[in-house]
Amino acid sequence: MSKGESTLPALPTGLTRHKNGTYYLRRRIPADLLSSYDGKKEIGESLNTKNYKDAVERFYVRDAQIQTDWREKRQRFVDIQVARELRGLEVLRELSEDDIKRVTDQFEAESLAGDEQRREKGHYQLDDIHEYQGAYSDVLPLLKAAVAVGDIRIVAPALSQFLYLHNYDNQLSEHDFRRLALAYARASIRVNEQLLRRYDGEDVPTPSSVKISGLKLCELATEYVTKYEASNKLAMTKKVKLVIPMLVESTGNKPISAIKQSDINRFFELVHDLPPRWSDLSRKKKQNWVEIAKQKLGEIAPGTFEDTYKAVIRRFLDWAITNYQDRGFPTTLTTKLIEYDGSRKGGENHQRAFSTTELARLLTGPEMRKMAENPEDHHKFWLPHLGLFTGARVNELCQLHPEHDILQDSESKVWYLRITTEGEAVEGVRKSVKTPGSVRLVPLHSELVQLGFLDFVRRQVRSKQKLLFSPFRPSRDKASGEAEKWFREFLRETGVRDETPGAKITGMHAFRSTIMNRAMNQRVQGVEAITGHAHNSKEAARQEKEQQVSPVVKKYQGEMAVTSKSVILEQIGWPDLKLIKPCG
Repeated sequence: MSKGESTLPALPTGLTRHKNGTYYLRRRIPADLLSSYDGKKEIGESLNTKNYKDAVERFYVRDAQIQTDWREKRQRFVDIQVARELRGLEVLRELSEDDIKRVTDQFEAESLAGDEQRREKGHYQLDDIHEYQGAYSDVLPLLKAAVAVGDIRIVAPALSQFLYLHNYDNQLSEHDFRRLALAYARASIRVNEQLLRRYDGEDVPTPSSVKISGLKLCELATEYVTKYEASNKLAMTKKVKLVIPMLVESTGNKPISAIKQSDINRFFELVHDLPPRWSDLSRKKKQNWVEIAKQKLGEIAPGTFEDTYKAVIRRFLDWAITNYQDRGFPTTLTTKLIEYDGSRKGGENHQRAFSTTELARLLTGPEMRKMAENPEDHHKFWLPHLGLFTGARVNELCQLHPEHDILQDSESKVWYLRITTEGEAVEGVRKSVKTPGSVRLVPLHSELVQLGFLDFVRRQVRSKQKLLFSPFRPSRDKASGEAEKWFREFLRETGVRDETPGAKITGMHAFRSTIMNRAMNQRVQGVEAITGHAHNSKEAARQEKEQQVSPVVKKYQGEMAVTSKSVILEQIGWPDLKLIKPCG
């Protein structure tokens, strides 16, 4: 730099100087605001000065205006998003002809209504009419040519904007979006032609807007689930909380008046293609149930189809028709003729009873002996033993509180398990039973007492554990989460697991079949009162009929005394099993 040549101070970020000396403001548009600038990525403006001081002053004034504008745009985006979320989105996932008609009818009605409203308020000038006539006349041939060759580029941006502004969540496939775009283009042609006729002075009436109930399926579903939870029907509530959100997910959050029988049919078509334990697969692959079903990785079991999915939807439709037909819920929706059409057979998931040989392998093999010798594994030792001698469900056993749920009858001195939804449990566990009839007292078999089970219970009490099998970690509000997985793996490890359809041994439930089978073969009656089968068992119903016990009498009789249950249980024995006694 030559002597005496002045240097300019550093320029603020965003202020640039052209080679001719003129200063410019240049700001890169933030990514979240690009959609507001029609493809522009930068704001570039001349500050109309070559004077550094004036340029800096003008730059800061204009930059402040731009920053304020950006903040306002961001706030508008937030306001629009909040409003859309409050109203609830209608998901467009698979396009029906009714969906196409509803969208295009809405577009036509609103377009003509807007023109009519502007005319009624006197906002049109003759120059406006001439300008619009020219614009619509120019665009009509383009629209017609685009429709003729199936080119949707001219209407795709306008359609996307229309769907967004009208609260549709566009999840359409490329094929379905093209179908809707072509229908939208045809609707645009009709609108333009009708507007041109209006500009020529013709009387072109505005069609009535499509009257759609404001109540959305998601709101209806939420109300139904909430009401069902209050009914205290625990087993069915669990199914309702699973299935109803699935219906919303597959159908989309439509207005209730727009729900079609085809939506219900499609739901069940997808359900048919759900593989066993699909929810685990969904979590692992991070895909929703619809995506899992479309992969056709298996089939739902017929019993699950009927007793879970169809039963829940049937009740929901009956409730919605009864309570919301006056607000537009279709009264013709039904599950009546929807039948299971998969290849799986009923009862194939039934777990059979263990054979004596299989029980010996499980309970007297080297793996169990090793558990018996290690106090840290005693929870694994006692879980299958308790299952065998009580026939209780695995979650019923795992949620037991060692101090409050394992008690002794004050008169008979019989020890028993208190299976209930009441009482203290560990954090993250919600005590539950399958049915109201599953709440019961279950006596401890003398064999368990002789093996030292009560010593295990006392150790758990002394260490202030709130779950009997505390080393097994709960999951998803259930105390048995890890315990079930461990036992399934134990069956594999010992070679006892059996996948034979209709005669499986895949989990703890096989112990329930085992005690029932043992009681039948040893001609012991009344074991259903111990296992909690009494209210569902056909055999129990037959016995009640033979004894001429009416439901009213049975209600007042109450639960069988634990001492009487103990007498029944002690008649069931396994003298051919030489069980191991764990170390103290």
